[in-house]
Amino acid sequence: MSRRTILTTIIIPGLLISGLILFLVNNQRDFPGELVLSQNQIDFGMIPEWEAAVDRTVTARNIGKETLYIQRIESGCSFAEIEGPNVIKSKTEETFKVILDPQYVPPEKSTATAIFFTDSSKTPQVYLTIITTGMKFATLSAEVCDFAEVETDMAYEKRVRLCVNAPLNREEIHLLPTGNPMLTWDLAPESGTDCFVITIRMRVPSREKLIDVKSQNTTGNMPFSSLLTVAFPNDRTLALPVIARLVGPVSVQPETLSFGVVSGSTVPHLEFTISAKKDFEIVTLEVQEYLQVTDISDSVEPKKDSPYFERRFKVTLDVLKSPTYLREEILIRTSLTSVPVRIPVFGFIRSR
Repeated sequence: MSRRTILTTIIIPGLLISGLILFLVNNQRDFPGELVLSQNQIDFGMIPEWEAAVDRTVTARNIGKETLYIQRIESGCSFAEIEGPNVIKSKTEETFKVILDPQYVPPEKSTATAIFFTDSSKTPQVYLTIITTGMKFATLSAEVCDFAEVETDMAYEKRVRLCVNAPLNREEIHLLPTGNPMLTWDLAPESGTDCFVITIRMRVPSREKLIDVKSQNTTGNMPFSSLLTVAFPNDRTLALPVIARLVGPVSVQPETLSFGVVSGSTVPHLEFTISAKKDFEIVTLEVQEYLQVTDISDSVEPKKDSPYFERRFKVTLDVLKSPTYLREEILIRTSLTSVPVRIPVFGFIRSR
């Protein structure tokens, strides 16, 4: 058989057949399952927190020619759950239930995106948007009652608005005892509305009654926090944190002095400032002999338009007399209060 005959009768037809087979293999029609939802968005509207769980349904249809498998469903939020079958046969539809727990729905409008994960190459992920707005059974106009800075031996007052949305007997709403002698509060209906006004009063005793002079550091402001509770007839409560910072008649900055690690050949020094809203005098100043405290107020230009009276001091450390580990305090009494100002002093002498 000649080469020409072999080429035309065997090789060329073989190549054509191989190419045709490859073409058919690479271009064979795929008929997978395909998921289509009856709607891509569900709006639950306003959901009252005090009601039971609510649900809506969405229809899912498999328009493909093969059985479709739902591998998993992610709701995209903490307040929703989606229930439904894992398998949808070709050309059939199934119902999925979207369930919302009102207790976990945020009070503002919320949007979540649920994802249906399938085994389909055409629709591996199908999205469903969930929209809702929660309605709390009761709300306070402030998350925290903040009195900010309060002075000792003074009285302060704040008001917070309470609105109740749930159908409750409002006459049975009451305030629990504060448990703190500095706080009192009362509840009164707000004129022209269905809300209430909560009046919180804070009475701060004198500094002498507030602290134990022997055991407390009185140089800085003292933080205050408490929790007030509103009780409702449905056995639920609503808490209101109360915070403040108790400010004495005299304050010091910085509240602590730290020399850090110092060499025995140096003469380290630090500065601090005592301030008050009234003019004052230094009555006594107690300090260790290796700490020299000097009033440098006259050498410092006073702040313009400042409501405070200030005294500036310089603290010099005698490293030759100081212990290696410095842990002392400066004790200052002023004419404004019998409670002393205590300033901790720290340091470490590396070498002599």
